[in-house]
Amino acid sequence: MLRSCEVTISMPLLSLIFLLYLPAISFSKQGEIHEVSKMLDYLVGDDEPSPRYDKTLRPQFGGPPVIVGVTINVDSLGPIDEVNMNFRLDLSFRQYWKDSRLEFRQYDDVNTFDKNLTLSHDFLKRIWVPDTYFPESLKASKQDVMVPNVLIRLSPDGSILYSSRTTVIAKCPMDLQVFPMDTQVCSLIVECYGYTTKDLWLRWHDGNQSVATPDDPGIAQFSVQMFWLKNYTLHFSTGSFSDLEIQFVFKRDLLYFILQSYIPSTIIVVCSWIAFWINRDGIPGRACLSITTVLSLITLIGSTNSKLPNVSAVKALDVYFFICFGYVFGGLLEFATVIYLSTKEKKLAALINERKKKQQEYLNALNQVKDNNLIQDLDIYILSNALELHFGHLSEFETRSMSPLAAVLSEHQRGAGVTPDPKRADMLRRISVAALHPPPPSDLKPRSTVFTASKIELFSRVFFPSSFFTVFTFYWADSSNLLFRIFCFNCWSSIRGWLKRCHNLGSSRIIGWTLNQRSLSHYWCCSVGGFHE
Repeated sequence: MLRSCEVTISMPLLSLIFLLYLPAISFSKQGEIHEVSKMLDYLVGDDEPSPRYDKTLRPQFGGPPVIVGVTINVDSLGPIDEVNMNFRLDLSFRQYWKDSRLEFRQYDDVNTFDKNLTLSHDFLKRIWVPDTYFPESLKASKQDVMVPNVLIRLSPDGSILYSSRTTVIAKCPMDLQVFPMDTQVCSLIVECYGYTTKDLWLRWHDGNQSVATPDDPGIAQFSVQMFWLKNYTLHFSTGSFSDLEIQFVFKRDLLYFILQSYIPSTIIVVCSWIAFWINRDGIPGRACLSITTVLSLITLIGSTNSKLPNVSAVKALDVYFFICFGYVFGGLLEFATVIYLSTKEKKLAALINERKKKQQEYLNALNQVKDNNLIQDLDIYILSNALELHFGHLSEFETRSMSPLAAVLSEHQRGAGVTPDPKRADMLRRISVAALHPPPPSDLKPRSTVFTASKIELFSRVFFPSSFFTVFTFYWADSSNLLFRIFCFNCWSSIRGWLKRCHNLGSSRIIGWTLNQRSLSHYWCCSVGGFHE
């Protein structure tokens, strides 16, 4: 019972004590805020006529250069644009430097303050800041949603942390010779625009730990392999400037191009081989299949290259497309060759059969003339009249010299004079015409050569698949090696070098015209001995 009374009495006492102490706390906080404002006005105030702080002059003006430390936290990376050859970064760009004019540990003889101050972005307008920028950027901007994303932290010893969230679209020159098995290196460079190394030096604030990247940036078609940090000096006509550089190494993911380019082009090539098993007489079907595969591959090549920059370098994907197009177009040429040879063979076989038929008719006519049952004395007159009707009046010498039938007729010409049988007369007339027109000898034979339609078909069925898969194996075994890259580069460089040498040596005459300062005049003419106006 006694304890309950004690608790009941103590609670009002505690509430009373808190209410009495609260105004003292509020007064202390208000006094501290007033003290900080007074201190900042004292440090960076612009009272005339002699301000204590001049933001147009760097710290330690006239003395050693200012050391500006830099750290970068990459919030997001990508996308990487191959067409425009650039990449995007969203980063927190932090700069550290010391300005002894802003020391406030004991800013006057009485007051002492030993806490870090986090200030508004408006404070930047009152102090000196480094003039750093990104020289390789195409576009850079600071984030300002909902307010400018800026952090200013001032330490009692005058050290300043200036952090801003920035979006940068930077240039990234790409080497696409082994595309899409390529690895690209993209750089982000930080440099001072106006202050030379006599006034300002840039340094990585935390050494190799000065840059932080997300574990999984989520870049389409790329993965971040590593990044390097560099620190160097560039020399210009206006002076030497300190530079910092981050080199990101991006490895392209191949799965997308396998699904969208390699597999479809390979399937088109395999479909073109189906024509080798279609009958040669099915010309519409084979023509439709061969032409369709060629047009499909051209469409695939065009759609793929439309997403890539227009560069003169030969890419690894172009090499594969050229190989596929060569096999598809080779199948079309094989179809045309087979149809041509097949048609020629049919015409030759028809001509041979026609000559054999005529030769057989001639031999049958001779046999019937020599038959004793056919040539009688009564029929000589009819046969002579038929010959004269067909050839006109012939002498005995001419009749004898025209065919073997004339020799038979000459033996019976004197005894002719009986009226003929019409059917027998027509038979003798047809026999005489066949006998008097002997066909040429049947010496045509089918050409015995390896280039026949059937042999080319059999050869194509084996050669095209086996050679394609052999080239396919070598392509994937060597495409990511340096030899493949050197081969593609050297081939193109050799062609360009040869053309340049031919141009310089005057192996061809070229006449050019240019617009000079006065008029359109003859500028140069390449001839043996050099250039002459």
